[in-house]
Amino acid sequence: MAGRLHPILTVAFAALILLFTGGPVLLSLYGSLVPDRVLLSPDKSILTEGPNFETYRYVFTGQLPDSYQQESANRAMISDAARQVPRALVNSSINALAAMVLNLILGAPAAFVFALYVFPGKKISFMYLILSPLVPAVALVTPIYMMLQFLGLVGTQIGIILVHTAKALPFTVLILSVFFRKIPAEIFEAAVLDHCSRFQTFWRVALPLALPSVGATGLFAFMISYSEYMFAMILSGDTRTRPVSVVMAALARNTDVSWSLLNTGIFIAIVPTLVLVVLVWRFVVEGLLSGAVKG
Repeated sequence: MAGRLHPILTVAFAALILLFTGGPVLLSLYGSLVPDRVLLSPDKSILTEGPNFETYRYVFTGQLPDSYQQESANRAMISDAARQVPRALVNSSINALAAMVLNLILGAPAAFVFALYVFPGKKISFMYLILSPLVPAVALVTPIYMMLQFLGLVGTQIGIILVHTAKALPFTVLILSVFFRKIPAEIFEAAVLDHCSRFQTFWRVALPLALPSVGATGLFAFMISYSEYMFAMILSGDTRTRPVSVVMAALARNTDVSWSLLNTGIFIAIVPTLVLVVLVWRFVVEGLLSGAVKG
């Protein structure tokens, strides 16, 4: 077939992408399974020493690794911030899932209306919505903080969820409106002839057809919320509401922290995103590919 890449080039490009995307994950996993003396030694590896789960045990139970219980051991390399990772992981997962659900609940109907209907102020409101992410986040920190402080939401998960939802909503509306526009108009005309209301047309016709796109957009909103740092740092309170991005920043700021412990925290922090990608990957990718083939 004309224009088709050679199989060797396809494999090479795929391997390169896998190296840049999966390489850091594998390196953090490897670094978490070996102590510093093995990680920093050119003569030792996990094959010669075997995996070590002492840093995982410390993160989840608080028990110090054996090497740091010895006399004259540098216990400054064991940071208390690592003990906050499990709780912060739960907080970030709750924040991201809630932001994802709110984005789809608010963004999908809004995208449907923007894509198919004409109403006063449509162009201005859509342009304002799309251009709002161009405003630097630093410029919004103070007014958002003051607004949430007035509402009594500073230091709460609800405040972080609302900010993360607002942060991802423009992308949700933009992406889904593009997909809704690609649905043939004849389908919606048939729904009108069947006496479907606007909500029924959205719920029974448009949403099922755009379900793979909705799943991909939801994953995008989850990732925005899960990895966001600036607002999470300013709006979060104590360890009960602190997300994992803030905890990992505190852990990384310790220049003496054990490399093994740091890699353990990194790998634990990315587990929820890996699980979510595995769960939705087949559904989203197969749906998008089938839509592309049919188109």
